[in-house]
Amino acid sequence: MQTNVPKRFTLRGILIGVVILILSGLFAVPMFLSSMVIAGVEFCPQLFQKRDFNYLRIPGTKIRLGSTTLSPASSPSGTPVLTHLAATNPAEWQVSKASQGGKTTEHGPEILIGYLTATNADGANAWDDWSFKNPAHAKVLWPIVQEVAEQDLYFCVPELFRLAASEIPPPELGRKLRLACIDAAQLKLQSFAAGQDLPAQRKLKSWGQMVIEEFGDDSEFQSRKAKFAPE
Repeated sequence: MQTNVPKRFTLRGILIGVVILILSGLFAVPMFLSSMVIAGVEFCPQLFQKRDFNYLRIPGTKIRLGSTTLSPASSPSGTPVLTHLAATNPAEWQVSKASQGGKTTEHGPEILIGYLTATNADGANAWDDWSFKNPAHAKVLWPIVQEVAEQDLYFCVPELFRLAASEIPPPELGRKLRLACIDAAQLKLQSFAAGQDLPAQRKLKSWGQMVIEEFGDDSEFQSRKAKFAPE
């Protein structure tokens, strides 16, 4: 015997289903739209400047909708730091931080930006202040930090600033900073798979060779030379 479902329950079920669909849509549409927006910060190691960016991309694809919007570039550092930067290659912009749909990913440049924006107890820029008070040390530090940034060796930046703050005389400071750079470059080269010959790998080896040559017969540098020889 077939039992008919009362109409009031059928209508109630339909209404509940419609309400659920509407609520799902109200939540899903904003989430979908927010996941289309890619926003973040870029950093230029040649200029020590940063800028915001954002663009639209269809979720799950690499298809962009429209062009990228960029904010005016500005530097978190002042003259005491910027005056020591070397005039190098044309400006390149590296992604420091990017967010999509509430998820944020940080990259190497964010380490350096953190130091460049650090402040003293009085609110002054900490490394601007240090550079103003220690111009001989600053002249040694900042070009090396700039080179490290250009080589994407940001993970050794904390060690460079630790050495700079330890009151080592400028000539010896330069040597210790360079050793830290070379050791960082060796670690990065080890991250490449055996047999690889990538442009970034060749660039890093060439830079390492150049740094080592600056120190001639220095045994500590020469002991690291083989790591940067072409394969």
